[in-house]
Amino acid sequence: MRQIAQAIVLLLVAGQSVADALPDHDYGPLTGIFGFPASTEGGEIVGRGRHSWGTSLGIASHSIDETSDGEVLRFDGETTRLGITYRYGVSDQLDIGVEVPYLWHQSGNLDSLIDSWHDFFGLPEGSRPMREQDQLEFVYANSQTTLIDVTNNAHGVGDVRVLAGWKLAQTATHSTALQLGVKLATGDSDRLMGSGGTDVSLGIARDTIGVLGKANLSSFYRVNITYLGEPDRLANRFNDLVGQFSFGFGYRTDQNVDFRLQSRIRSAVYDSDIDNLGATSMSLTFGADFRLSEYNRLVLSVGEDVKSGSAPDISFQVAFRYLGK
Repeated sequence: MRQIAQAIVLLLVAGQSVADALPDHDYGPLTGIFGFPASTEGGEIVGRGRHSWGTSLGIASHSIDETSDGEVLRFDGETTRLGITYRYGVSDQLDIGVEVPYLWHQSGNLDSLIDSWHDFFGLPEGSRPMREQDQLEFVYANSQTTLIDVTNNAHGVGDVRVLAGWKLAQTATHSTALQLGVKLATGDSDRLMGSGGTDVSLGIARDTIGVLGKANLSSFYRVNITYLGEPDRLANRFNDLVGQFSFGFGYRTDQNVDFRLQSRIRSAVYDSDIDNLGATSMSLTFGADFRLSEYNRLVLSVGEDVKSGSAPDISFQVAFRYLGK
């Protein structure tokens, strides 16, 4: 817990540009290591000479036990991710930036809370009732051998992403941008801090306010495709092109609080009969965006796997965003 406390301290000293989306990073041990863009990479460009800082802290719980056609996958534990993002407006059309993540894989202590969450909302428990609580086990095996076996707590810098956004259109009610990301192999793939390959993502992002003529309603969508460089793990099973679509809606109660609901759908990352690896992933994120000042925002959100087993059971995110002059 000391490492998480240190991460929260770091979180409190930074902030990111205003975006019409909640943080929704993939925390999956074998899918989150790739360079998929987050929904916060939106349609608004930072602007000439402006600086944008952002930090997000997310904690996800895993509980998956699947066996299919000679494959065995067991994920039990927690992943914590601290992401620090900086963007700079080179011109009114172009901004560039970088995202540096720091990861923890640990046994954690959220299992009791998540069991209560699932009971309260009537959500499926999956393999949770059959597992010992608060342990770490990330295991993948085929019919010949065990290929991944992570059972010790680990932490370290993940794969850094270099970012760029190009404004395509902007009016009083909407903004559209082309978003590019290049993920570098800076994380330790042996400890699942990174994939070991270089990934390139490209997509279109659009943010809209005044939906249906209502000034307090907003929406967004993101359409992305990511080219995955060959990873160090499961190199014979990964798909080199992965598509991703996310969309969401927001409702502003007053000038200071926005409530948001959004979803992310992504094609299979691996050629596998295991749902967590080889099926379409669907997740749902909901939360609130609090405007602390003209330039600062606090965001709180919760993510849940809509398609059971295709994403981490549940995730909790907190983010601070700052758009400087």
